Amino acid sequence: MSIAILGGIDRLTPHYIKHGRAMGFPNIKVFSKKMPNMVKRLSQYGAIVICTGNVAHAMVEGTVRMAQNNGIPVGRTHSSGVTAMKKCLEKISS
Repeated sequence: MSIAILGGIDRLTPHYIKHGRAMGFPNIKVFSKKMPNMVKRLSQYGAIVICTGNVAHAMVEGTVRMAQNNGIPVGRTHSSGVTAMKKCLEKISS
């Protein structure tokens, strides 16, 4: 399953990817900053993890709305730590 991580801390990106792959998610992409067509890009992933502490409220709203319309599971955490991301991935995988 492909996973998109929205938000987070730039210097932790390699750790998010490493731990996500160790948990059985081979395709992980981290979106730490807003990009053009963000919602359209995120619609291609099987699940989304949102670090709400580091993301603009408008980005969260648009992403959650798109995920609900497309049946994509969303995990949320206020923290941007690796452990919090791993807990969200565990909830998504179960």
